[in-house]
Amino acid sequence: MEARTIKNTGEEFLTWLQVEKRFAQSSIVSYRSRLKCFVRDVGDIELEKFTMEHIFKLKQILHQRENSEVFIGVCLACIKGLLKYYREHYSAQLQINPDIITIPKRPRREVVYLNSDEIKRFRESINTKTLSGLRFRTLVEVLLGSGMRISEALSLNRNSIDYTNREARIIGKGNKERVVFFTDDAISWIEQYMNRRKDTHEAIFVTSYFVKYKTVRRLKNQDLTRYFKNARNKAKLNKHITPHSLRHCFASHLAFNNCPFTEIKTLLGHERLDTTIRYYVGLQDTEKAKQAHEQYLHY
Repeated sequence: MEARTIKNTGEEFLTWLQVEKRFAQSSIVSYRSRLKCFVRDVGDIELEKFTMEHIFKLKQILHQRENSEVFIGVCLACIKGLLKYYREHYSAQLQINPDIITIPKRPRREVVYLNSDEIKRFRESINTKTLSGLRFRTLVEVLLGSGMRISEALSLNRNSIDYTNREARIIGKGNKERVVFFTDDAISWIEQYMNRRKDTHEAIFVTSYFVKYKTVRRLKNQDLTRYFKNARNKAKLNKHITPHSLRHCFASHLAFNNCPFTEIKTLLGHERLDTTIRYYVGLQDTEKAKQAHEQYLHY
């Protein structure tokens, strides 16, 4: 019987994660990449011969490359999950107890969001005379008006939006179905963009035509980097603005306007209320503290 290694067990593990654990496709791609990196850097280790020395070697390599704690955490979570999968599904006797592999805590980052003036400047920096500019402005309005994750927004199809009720039913994080809502502005921009489109692709957000093949494809997150960078520079904003920043804008402004956190949780598609509070209650308190500082501090 062939020895079970990272390579020949990895795809089976990833399929199990996708089918049984409902991991998102983006997570599967990330895990696959991490497993390939492990094999390249540490070796295609037989799972029953896996030890903590291999974990230490991985950590040493990743730290030498100055990878972030988040990146290291995903690598360790991936290999830990693979070992647990092998132990449980093959009744294997491992030399290492996967449960002792510790995952670094993700550092709590400051939530980046734009105030009302910054949002106005960011919007106005986008040239909507071109189709690509109109597409980007539409995407920005959808993210600001619905609070969707970028993967959710890019998964929208022509027939998934109920224009009358300004809502759409989507499959969100963890393969969970939920309803998202749009502002009037977001719907208006979608209609303008779709009216300018000449193709029949089912996706709302698609690339420009490929000259050689005269075809379009669904837009990917990687396609957006330069658009966000250009708009930020034109608007003269110093903040690092990403699609997720606009999701933070959505939630932060709801919090500032005293929207109950239970409703923000539902609108964001968070599974747990404490996730919502962890990100945004601090923002609300900080804003109020600043207002109090300006109002009451006099010498």
